Amino acid sequence: MRQRLAVDDPVEITVARVSADATPAGIAVLRLIGMLPAQWECGQRIEEDRITVLVRGSGRDAEDVTAVRERCAEALRDRTLHGWVLEGAG
Repeated sequence: MRQRLAVDDPVEITVARVSADATPAGIAVLRLIGMLPAQWECGQRIEEDRITVLVRGSGRDAEDVTAVRERCAEALRDRTLHGWVLEGAG
């Protein structure tokens, strides 16, 4: 399943399933996006073990990328997203 976000240069954040008992990707993406700020425009690309969240905030500078990554990392600490982690984190 794919959904394209009709915006220029969104921040792309990818999360991966690291546990066999993790919530399925379709449910996990809804939970993750639901935990992000309501004013962010979000889209997603969903694969079985990987989710790419596309976010457009106020711009595309390094601060925005960092803020989006931090907010997604915070959301992934929620127990309902157990088994999903940010790719490229640590």
